Amino acid sequence: MFGFGKTTRDPLVDAKSAERWFAAQPAGDPLAIHAELMSSLGAIAERGRARTPAMLEAVFRADTLAQPVRESLTAQYIEHASRSSRIEHQLWSAMFDMTQAFLLAYAAFSHDVSDHAQSGKWQALLPELIARQIVHLGLEAKIRLYRYEQWIPAKWAELHSLFSLACGRTIERHQVGGEGAHASTIEHAYLTVLVLQLMNAGNLTARHLEWVAGELDEWCAPLRLTLAPSSVSSFYVDLGSREGLKRRTTPAPLEGRVLFLDTRPLHAMLMQNVVVIEQKIRHQPLSDRTPRRSEQLALLTKLASQVDPEFRPFARRGERTAAVGVVDAIVGFSKIAGFLHEEERDPLPRIESGKSFGGTMELAVFGHARNEDDRRRELARRRLTTSGAAGGPWEVKDISQTGFRLVAPMSAASAVTLNTLAAIRPYGHAFWTLGIVRRMRRLTSDRAEIGLQVIANTLIGVELCEQKRGRESTYSVEGENSTLDGRVFAGLFLALRKREGETAVQSLIVPAVEYQPARRFRLNTPRQTVPIRFGRLIEQQPDWVWAAVEPLDLGNGDSLSPVTVAPGFGRA
Repeated sequence: MFGFGKTTRDPLVDAKSAERWFAAQPAGDPLAIHAELMSSLGAIAERGRARTPAMLEAVFRADTLAQPVRESLTAQYIEHASRSSRIEHQLWSAMFDMTQAFLLAYAAFSHDVSDHAQSGKWQALLPELIARQIVHLGLEAKIRLYRYEQWIPAKWAELHSLFSLACGRTIERHQVGGEGAHASTIEHAYLTVLVLQLMNAGNLTARHLEWVAGELDEWCAPLRLTLAPSSVSSFYVDLGSREGLKRRTTPAPLEGRVLFLDTRPLHAMLMQNVVVIEQKIRHQPLSDRTPRRSEQLALLTKLASQVDPEFRPFARRGERTAAVGVVDAIVGFSKIAGFLHEEERDPLPRIESGKSFGGTMELAVFGHARNEDDRRRELARRRLTTSGAAGGPWEVKDISQTGFRLVAPMSAASAVTLNTLAAIRPYGHAFWTLGIVRRMRRLTSDRAEIGLQVIANTLIGVELCEQKRGRESTYSVEGENSTLDGRVFAGLFLALRKREGETAVQSLIVPAVEYQPARRFRLNTPRQTVPIRFGRLIEQQPDWVWAAVEPLDLGNGDSLSPVTVAPGFGRA
């Protein structure tokens, strides 16, 4: 599939050929360039292929010139990956395959460098070869984190072996690369990979990861690995292990090939940025940039806590308790709203024996009616199958007052991203709990860990009908078939009672396109119809908005049960 448009001359025979080849490629078509580049790199890495130092320099040059292609694919992924799983897979695979192609080509050249230990030309290229291999391992790690995948131990061993080779040749702090180089030294490239993995706690989106990766060159510039620790709780990495940076917890000596990292310069830089953003928000609270600054402030605060040299664990709002069991799960606003809407308006009937055709047939065939509860459970399972998460129930790992830690099959987790709505209920129970996915971590090839922040322990699927102004400038709340009614759409009516005996906090989640502050609606449930309007915005995501509810008293006796404006719940 990568043979179309292939030139007769190898474009990677030397650096000048690589430049001419890139200049001849069609502009604005990164996937076409990607396909041609993959074909050329694959040919370079073939076993038995005669390779020369000039060809390695050509690959270096192609690596630099391919940076705009990587940036274009990344931008498309961040912008369009959520549109469909097919688009996400195509873009993700293109980024991942390009990085793997460069790694395979560089691995082939590494064998050539080892085989030509006495060649000055080959050995002179070793520092940049090691640096670029480490850079591409970092790119692979970032791309995997887009899908919340963690590195397997073998990848850590590969990274550490490259840095160990550089240390053995005493070239880890030599300047490498020329124009467009990704890192100034091998140590710097190594540290950026370590810090990226350290900063990720499973709560960074692809957009956040890309922003962090773009800042790491500056953030890691003052960092150095040392043989002696700077403090008892400093971070360290064991070059003989298959893990990344770890925090030292005891003053006892550490065994192994251990290097220490003082993260105080990085932490100070992040905290300085936090203070600057806080001052901007405080001095310009009504600025159009305030929402973006608030998001950036929350992100920097999380990153700073991950690299803080002094261990300061967060005070939990509720202690975690180990739990065993499984829960049904429905993922995504539209599926949750659709399922609850169906349950509210079409509850499963309780069939009386002898008063229906089915009951009469059972008495005639079996002489007795089968267990009605079993039948209702079977019907409920069939209904859930159409809306429930793929792969079946999720396992509960532990619970707290504010959330759950769950283990989900990858068939379901692959459709979940951060800030996705998820409704869960214990297997066989009737009541649903609504939460927001705040953390994700892929455990194995078929299981992922999901951190769910609970935002409602009672929820109802409702319909909202937009109210149009009548001739007398009043809002109509007549009947369901009123001619003044506007568009009808689905929503989720939430209630959260933090403690037993407290007043439930009520709010509403609606599609993002339907939210407008202070707009008035009629909220319809099978038992109640009341006029409301949107209150304060609590949280906004691309596909849903969570807002407080304000009931309207129009003098006709319709009212919502007592409503308390929902506070801004903290993130799990």
